[in-house]
Amino acid sequence: MRILLLTLLLICAAGDVRAAGPAAPREVAVGVYLVDITSIDETKNTYTVEMDVYVAWHDSALGFDAEAEGAAIRVYSGDEVGNSRGGEWSAQIYPTNPVGQFSAGGQKLVVHADGRAELTARIAATLRARLDYRRFPFDTQVLPIELESFPWNLDEVRLVPDREHTGYEQLTALAEWKVTDLQIDQYDKVRVRDVIPFSNLRFDITVERDSGFYLWKIFLTVVIIVSLTWVVFWMSGEGLGRRAGVSSSGILTVIAYQFVTTSSLPKVSYLTVADKVMILSVLTIAATMIQSIAVDRLTRTEPERKLKIDKICRLAFPAGYLSLLLVLALRNGLVG
Repeated sequence: MRILLLTLLLICAAGDVRAAGPAAPREVAVGVYLVDITSIDETKNTYTVEMDVYVAWHDSALGFDAEAEGAAIRVYSGDEVGNSRGGEWSAQIYPTNPVGQFSAGGQKLVVHADGRAELTARIAATLRARLDYRRFPFDTQVLPIELESFPWNLDEVRLVPDREHTGYEQLTALAEWKVTDLQIDQYDKVRVRDVIPFSNLRFDITVERDSGFYLWKIFLTVVIIVSLTWVVFWMSGEGLGRRAGVSSSGILTVIAYQFVTTSSLPKVSYLTVADKVMILSVLTIAATMIQSIAVDRLTRTEPERKLKIDKICRLAFPAGYLSLLLVLALRNGLVG
């Protein structure tokens, strides 16, 4: 079996195999540099990431005489990385939130004369995430990379963050998202397989959605559609049928846009910002239809009163609709 899989997120913190565990856990420094996020599956709450993993540890057994060697370092790459480890003890570090298989490439192991070792690998993996869509499409999501030593608990291995080799590049595969932060959390967690905690590192990638597509191509269009339905307030001489036809057409169009905005999201029970905008728009158009029904009886008996009501609504409806949109934006922290 390829011990090369060890280089995926494998840390070899070597030493001779002992019957009893060491007096103190071996410290292994881990850094993650985000190269790109190639996809975010919002219906499955998963994402695919490409990252460079940097691992550093010290093991005196790996040391050598630099003068006799004629070099200050030994460099191994590819299959040599696995073959260089022999039968020594090793701590294997894997992601605890993977979905399916992951792959590793570009492995390189550098061993210094004093026993310091540095392992790097390019990793591609699909990982789980808990996405919250309440502020969609103005949402910010946290995509975690959770690492743990699978076979060895805290008595054997303690992971420490290597902040010098942790960072990120802006995304190139996803135009809709941009990275705004990368935080590291170190914690110990008890797994069901043991009563002793396991050392964990969590790299939280914060990504922010670029809402421009939804703002200009969806929401702006919906606002224009709602505004066009207010033409009924200038149709005082028309019957209920024509006025209701304008309102009903507007409602159907807004509902169609609602399906467009939610088609890529899971069936969540809560309302997103997009849902609230669409519901507010539908209710506003429905109110124009109710107004048309209410004033229809005045067509023959009190046409002047009907015209007066329509004139009031010409200002009241736009002011009310825009005010409610502003309140919605304020309550969701979109302005201010």
